[in-house]
Amino acid sequence: MLNVLSRIPVKSQKSISGGLLYAASLAAMFGFFMFMLFMEKTDEKCTGHLWSKKCTETEILLGDRLPYLLLAVGLVVVALICVLAALRLITIQGHLKGHLAILTGVESMRIQQIADIVNSRPSKVRDEIQSMIDSEMISDFYIDYNADQVVSKKYVPKTSHKTVVTCSGCGGNNELIVGITRHCSFCGESLVLRTT
Repeated sequence: MLNVLSRIPVKSQKSISGGLLYAASLAAMFGFFMFMLFMEKTDEKCTGHLWSKKCTETEILLGDRLPYLLLAVGLVVVALICVLAALRLITIQGHLKGHLAILTGVESMRIQQIADIVNSRPSKVRDEIQSMIDSEMISDFYIDYNADQVVSKKYVPKTSHKTVVTCSGCGGNNELIVGITRHCSFCGESLVLRTT
């Protein structure tokens, strides 16, 4: 569930968490209503009209009331899941903003260094930063899996140089730093540096 929630675009996270809390309150309210129907043990049946009206109370069997209890329990479970998902989404936002603070102003940083700072496992930090990139929380970084580091797209390694590459998909010319994977600015296709 964490993976799914963390991949939600940043612009939508606040409204989705609000929607989840709203859905939880509706489910809880209907669950309470269903529970009250389950608690009714008698039913009043009336015959006749105003002056000759006669009413009798009949007992409602447990088997007839049981579906209301099951529905109430189901709605309460849905409400709890919605609340937990909303709280998790809010917590993720705060946690990931901590990574953002670490990466601010950095050209490149090893995943292990970030994991040491936040006192976490490198694999977890790698997944969280990839989630931040996927959800567009940070758009100017990428993960270099070979070097196991987070790199700014503006960073040019000292051993690299820039060159112009023609996209095989649309034919657009893109500036590419040798050794850094990039997507075409025009069509989004992965750019490959051809060695001839």
